[in-house]
Amino acid sequence: MLEEAAGELFLERGYATTSVADITQRAGVSRSTFFNYFTAKSDLLWAAFDERVEALRATLAAGPADATPGTVVEAALHDLAARLPADHVALAFTQADTMGLGDDLRLAAARRTADLGATIAAYAAGRGVDPLHARVAGAAWAGALVAAVEAWALAGAGRTRLPDLLDHALAPVRGALD
Repeated sequence: MLEEAAGELFLERGYATTSVADITQRAGVSRSTFFNYFTAKSDLLWAAFDERVEALRATLAAGPADATPGTVVEAALHDLAARLPADHVALAFTQADTMGLGDDLRLAAARRTADLGATIAAYAAGRGVDPLHARVAGAAWAGALVAAVEAWALAGAGRTRLPDLLDHALAPVRGALD
């Protein structure tokens, strides 16, 4: 509901000129309801991605102990890619100029890349990977995912499969956690 209202308003008025009050009014909810779920209006564009990252954390935690950390991370990233809907994050990348997103889109992507990288690094270090190697590999794997999401969106999310682009993006970093 909030995501749809925000997407409509960003396209109609632009990102910078759309306030949280505008979004909540369009969605028919209170401002406090908005802040119960989101910390910033840019989070609305990434809601499905953020939900999938939460699921990825659970997937990593439940990963088989006899598999290499890299195998578990790659499987978790592929699961995320297979389940990510072509919604607001794809719209944001394709309509960034129309919405007037400017640097906010890049900053939101960078924050998510860093957070996901830290999640992967913590998992890998917990599995015995050297902590520095885990941090570097986590950043690379997370960067590959976010780069694949952007490429997927810009190519037309319905024309290509995100898991295929992710597989291609992971090629240079595959084996970094094994």
